[in-house]
Amino acid sequence: MLVDNPQNKNEKQRQQITQFIGSLKDKTNELDGWARQAEASLTGAGFETYLEFRDLVIECESFNEIIQRRLSSIEKEGEPPDLQDQLNELSARQLTLAIHASLKFLKYISEKNLPLGSRDVFIQELKDLHRMKISLDSERLQGKIDEQALKDQQKVEEILNVVIEKAPKLFSFEHLNNNDKESDDEER
Repeated sequence: MLVDNPQNKNEKQRQQITQFIGSLKDKTNELDGWARQAEASLTGAGFETYLEFRDLVIECESFNEIIQRRLSSIEKEGEPPDLQDQLNELSARQLTLAIHASLKFLKYISEKNLPLGSRDVFIQELKDLHRMKISLDSERLQGKIDEQALKDQQKVEEILNVVIEKAPKLFSFEHLNNNDKESDDEER
């Protein structure tokens, strides 16, 4: 039975991570295209393309996390940080795309009447913005996020306040219970 020596094991892990980063780069390029489509398709009829874009953002974040965990395990063994730098650059690009698209989305809903289904989209957007803020503040991305993305993040927060003022019912959950109860009564 042949036993892999630690050097072979590290090389195999490095090759696998390199492949993962290549795949993540492809996904990030796909994300770029979806961001443009999502921004162009914001209409009062719905936000399907934007929601698909957000799903891809979450997919990229998850893949990012998997790669980060693998990198952490080989960095403990003295691997050079070049793969970490590549991952950080992709993370920064993904975050920049997400912030910019979110800014466009929030500008749109702050200027329009919120269409049916906006409440759920808006609540999900709040969760996503919170995740983006945590990522922006992470040490590994410090200095990698461009100045425009940081300005966009500030604008996102300002627009968010406008939307909250404009649509306070988004945060009223009481009417949901009443509507659910009424629907149940009507079914009987």
